[in-house]
Amino acid sequence: MATSAFFALLRDVSKLAASAADDLAAQSVKLSAAADDIATLTGKAAVKTAGVAGDDLAVGAGQVAGVSPNRELPALWRITKGSAVNKVWLAALLLIVGYFLPQAITVALALGALYLAFEGGEGLLDHFHDAEASVEEVPMSEDEKVRGAIKTDIVLSFEMLVISLAAAGDAPLSYKIAVLAVIGVVMTVGVYGLIGLIIRLDDMGLALARSGPGWRRRLGLALANAAPVVLKVLGPVGMVAMFAVAGGILGHLVHLEVGHWALALLADIAIGVVVGLLLVGLHHLWARLRGKH
Repeated sequence: MATSAFFALLRDVSKLAASAADDLAAQSVKLSAAADDIATLTGKAAVKTAGVAGDDLAVGAGQVAGVSPNRELPALWRITKGSAVNKVWLAALLLIVGYFLPQAITVALALGALYLAFEGGEGLLDHFHDAEASVEEVPMSEDEKVRGAIKTDIVLSFEMLVISLAAAGDAPLSYKIAVLAVIGVVMTVGVYGLIGLIIRLDDMGLALARSGPGWRRRLGLALANAAPVVLKVLGPVGMVAMFAVAGGILGHLVHLEVGHWALALLADIAIGVVVGLLLVGLHHLWARLRGKH
């Protein structure tokens, strides 16, 4: 009797173990499928937010570049922390608003696109503005530059997260949270990591050039000479990125379809330029009309 009871217990334990193994396997399959879905959504969001990230990179590098050389990295670290905090509260706000009022995400997307187009239009006009008409600006302190960079990051982070949330579509809430978290971390680390690399490119080049003759010296000098060129190019690149992102969003909202990706990119830039210059013109007209009263 004792032996039969023992084998009966062993049989029951085996059934429970097999059932637990089946449940674990089923959960693993579900988790794997969820991870694949999140990776796909994150990839789509990353592609669509690349333009905003490029603009963020250009703006951030330009603001940090004016800080004292020995304070560039500490200032950049403060901006990075501020950007991370911005993304946390903005993501929470967007998830709450999107849950109760999904239509607001589309409105926020459109408003963000108009803002980017306006900023790009102002930048384009300033680029071609007569240098003699420019007013000499009072140099800002490090604290002022950091605060200004964090405030600017609010707008860029907001647009980045809105685009990511729109890319997630009708995915479950947990997927959306995961997408926003991954995009926030990757973009923050990626953008400000690249800024740190760029602003220290000349120092790394000089250190490499002094390490010895031959190819290391030539490479080091090339890096040191490339640093100011990279900083100079980032501004126009960021401006084009703003136009491309703004035009792409506005074109998507009106269901504009263009065949080849290169033509689509040119169309996005053209839409961004036209809308941006129109908004800047209306803004200047409104300022003049208000000035007459």
